[in-house]
Amino acid sequence: MRKGLFPSLALQNIRKNGKFYLPYILTIIGTVTGFYIISAIASDEGVAKLRGAAYVELMMSLGINIIGIFAVIFLLYTNSFLMKRRHKELALYNMLGMEKRHIAWILCYESLYVALIGIVGGLLCGILLHKLVSLALFKLLRFDIPFGFTISTAAIKASTILFASIIGITLLFNLVRIRKAKPIELLRSSSAGEKEPKTKWLLALIGVLSLGAGYYIALTTKTAIQALTIYFLAVFLVIVGTYCLFTAVSIVVLKQLRRNKKLYYKTKNFIGISGMLYRMKQNAVGLANICILSTMVLVMVSGTLSLYLGTEDMLDSFYPGQIISEITINTEAENVFQKDIMVENINDIISKNNGSITRLEEYTFLSFVVGRGENYYHTNVEKSLNADYVQLCFITEEDYMKLTGKKVELKENEILFFSDTMKDKENIRIESGDYSFDFTIVEHLNSFPTTGGLTSIVDTGYGVVKDEAVLQTLYEGQKSAYGEMASNLKWIAIIDTDQKEEIQIKCAEEISSLSSANGIGDYSFLYVTTRAQNSYEVYAMTGGFLFLGLFLGFLFNMATVLIIYYKQISEGYEDKERFEIMQKVGLPKKDIKHSISMQILIVFFAPLVVSAIHVAFDFRLMIRLLSLFSLTNNGLTMLCTLGTLLGFAVIYGIVYWLTARTYYKIVSAE
Repeated sequence: MRKGLFPSLALQNIRKNGKFYLPYILTIIGTVTGFYIISAIASDEGVAKLRGAAYVELMMSLGINIIGIFAVIFLLYTNSFLMKRRHKELALYNMLGMEKRHIAWILCYESLYVALIGIVGGLLCGILLHKLVSLALFKLLRFDIPFGFTISTAAIKASTILFASIIGITLLFNLVRIRKAKPIELLRSSSAGEKEPKTKWLLALIGVLSLGAGYYIALTTKTAIQALTIYFLAVFLVIVGTYCLFTAVSIVVLKQLRRNKKLYYKTKNFIGISGMLYRMKQNAVGLANICILSTMVLVMVSGTLSLYLGTEDMLDSFYPGQIISEITINTEAENVFQKDIMVENINDIISKNNGSITRLEEYTFLSFVVGRGENYYHTNVEKSLNADYVQLCFITEEDYMKLTGKKVELKENEILFFSDTMKDKENIRIESGDYSFDFTIVEHLNSFPTTGGLTSIVDTGYGVVKDEAVLQTLYEGQKSAYGEMASNLKWIAIIDTDQKEEIQIKCAEEISSLSSANGIGDYSFLYVTTRAQNSYEVYAMTGGFLFLGLFLGFLFNMATVLIIYYKQISEGYEDKERFEIMQKVGLPKKDIKHSISMQILIVFFAPLVVSAIHVAFDFRLMIRLLSLFSLTNNGLTMLCTLGTLLGFAVIYGIVYWLTARTYYKIVSAE
């Protein structure tokens, strides 16, 4: 047999099976494009010189790994759809006299053509889109936009090696399968899965329990730390539950519907329920994959969008003023810290730099972590190992009045308290080392002033006590329990000026150089920062998260659409003969179309509905995780989640409309 025949046959096969090969090749092109762009940004030396570039490099490195893993899994998965449809064609080649080694040569040339078109096309698209995507990224990060156009040879090399290897692996799997299979098995493989699936009660029970456990974790998680430690456990349980839901629970539900004689023995229900029951063994894994990918898209996009749109709220929480000065007080020093003299020095520095202070708020506070008992807090280390942790923060009534303008008169054993979990308490008891404190809550506060030093990633209770003498006693109590690990008293100054950002940064540097020689006394640590300095870092972080979320969301959305397309087209060809038989025995086309619509509705919208339920239960975990970044605007997160779900549903609906038409054309031979 002439060797020149194999390349031409391979090219002819690709053209003849264009309905299957075109989406596959487009997927390779899209994935290569994404991988090249992320790799090119990560290896760009110009990006590395920008302020906040560390976050960009971290996000891009994470993106490279995720896209690489995604490409391996997804392209192998879609290749299985592609080859399943071609089993009959390859079997006919073998039965007509072509040896398996000849079929292997054809598959090799097909893979070569696919690799050339997919990789070269993806690299060209990546090179063309790299600059546009970089500009969008820099806009999100608020970076200065660099000029010039570069082609990353490192990204080209990495993309070529990765995707050539993936296509090579798919070819190897195909060759092994063809070598082991007999022609008659390949011919019959297109009819596989026709046996009625068994009712797997154990698997269904595992699915229900896994979903229930995952949802329970999501609903009962109280703190951000708990959410961080158990989030992936909850995700794992939901993934297991999702696969069991579609593979086992769905069979149980369909069989229960079939037992309902009044419902089942109607033309419009009989075909649909029977068809879904007999095909569910094939559909289940695909539907579960669609559901999981959809959930990933919704969670990633809504979470990163919330984080980015809430950046200003985060900055307000971390940096409530233009300049933040924090001093850790050394309570054992002979030359005690003089906050009044510190304020005078700050005024002098601002004035020397031709500016004036428009706002200055200063206060002393104590913050330490305790375990939460049934009716008290404690600093017992042994108890705290398994405790529900809480952070308690205290300021004096004098500082509270300066921050809020409200007049307060407290006794030594009285306290104003703000906490979401202590609103029904009248007293607070704190057992701290050798000390015990009993406070009467004279008022439950509805809010607490925004202060840069009191941000916490665990549940926090904020208290207002009489004076610094009470603060000192609380300090000594927790120090007797924690020793060298005890928290110190701190002094915070929040400063706004009428100066430009670069002058604010200069003033902050001068404030940070103050020492006891300036008359402010001794201290343990002085830290001064500015909002201007850190806004670049924060926007680099949140913008990088959003860019990566949108980028990966697009890839996962593309994967979702392709799985739906292949699943529906494959089902269409498999159902064609059965629907032809139904028409021959006199079943009206109207009833056939109704049956098709019902099956497609289930195939399409069951994963979307389940994804929406997953996201609804995940919402509580999401807001806990976002609180790690001091984003507590739950209304914004809710709007972003609903908006993302709505946008995704619109895309889903468009795919449904296109696929439903194609499916019906196949089965009705129009």
